[in-house]
Amino acid sequence: AMRKRTADKVEGVDLGITSAVTLSSGEKIQSPKPLKAALRRLKIRGRRLSRKLEVATIQAGLKPGQSIPKGTRLPISNNRKRDTLRLQKTHLRITNIRQDFTHKTTSRLCRENQALGLESLNVAGMLKNYKLALALSDVGMGEFPRQIKYKTKLYGTRLCEADRWFPSSKLCSVCKFVHGGLQLSDRVWKCPNCGTVHDRDINAAINLKQLATVETALPVASPTVMQDADASKTPEGSSVGKVTPVSYDSVLKKDQGRKTKAAKVDSSSLLSTF
Repeated sequence: AMRKRTADKVEGVDLGITSAVTLSSGEKIQSPKPLKAALRRLKIRGRRLSRKLEVATIQAGLKPGQSIPKGTRLPISNNRKRDTLRLQKTHLRITNIRQDFTHKTTSRLCRENQALGLESLNVAGMLKNYKLALALSDVGMGEFPRQIKYKTKLYGTRLCEADRWFPSSKLCSVCKFVHGGLQLSDRVWKCPNCGTVHDRDINAAINLKQLATVETALPVASPTVMQDADASKTPEGSSVGKVTPVSYDSVLKKDQGRKTKAAKVDSSSLLSTF
C-alpha cells in the first residue's frame, strides 16, 4: 500500500563527510559518527581479546604468532568468552546507531517531498582513498542512496538521480557557470562570473533540486496524485503537475528483458535549460 506523505516539497540532497546530508533549503544534518566515537573502546577490547587468544595458542602447544592448523580447537576460557561478547556488543552498537540515523533521515526525506534530486556516487572508488575511507564508512555513504531508492517507491516520491559526472559542486546555481578549478578543500567559493559566494554543499544541493524540478516537470505540488495509488484517476483540468516516470535500475532483475522507462539524467540537459 502507498504510504501518505506529510508535505509535497521538492528537495535537493547532497551527501558528504563534514555534513552527512545537506538540503537545498540550507539545512545540514550531521551524522552521529558512531565508529569515531567508539574507536578507542574498540581498540582496547580488541587488544584484550587478542592477548587471551595468544595464551590459548600457547596452551594448545603452538608457538606465539604461529598460524593455527586447520581443525585445531583452542581452549576457551570464561574470560575469553566475556571479552568476545563485549567486542561483539560494541560492533553491534555502532551498527545500530548508524542504521537508526540512516533510516530516520531517509524516511523523513521521502515523507516530506514529492521529488528528490540525488547524485550518483562511486562509493567503491571513493573508499580506495585511505584518507577518506574511515569517514565515508562511518557516515554510511553507500547505504543512504539504497534506502532512498526503495523508500521513494513506498511514498510515491519521484527520484531524479543525476549523472555521476554532473558538476553539482562546481556549477553556480545562479548563473550556471562551471568553476573548473574548484578543489575539494574549497568549502566556500566565489563565482568568477557573477560574484555570488557559495557554500559548496548547499550550492550542490540547490543544483540537484533544480535538476529534479526540470526533469520531473513539477510546477506545483501534487498531493492528490501521491495520496492516490493510481495517478491516472486525477481529474482533468486540475492544477496537479505532471510527473515523468523515474528509473529504478537497482531493483530490476537480470532476467528481465524489458528496458527501463526513463534513462539516467544527463548533465547537459540542465545546462541547456537555463
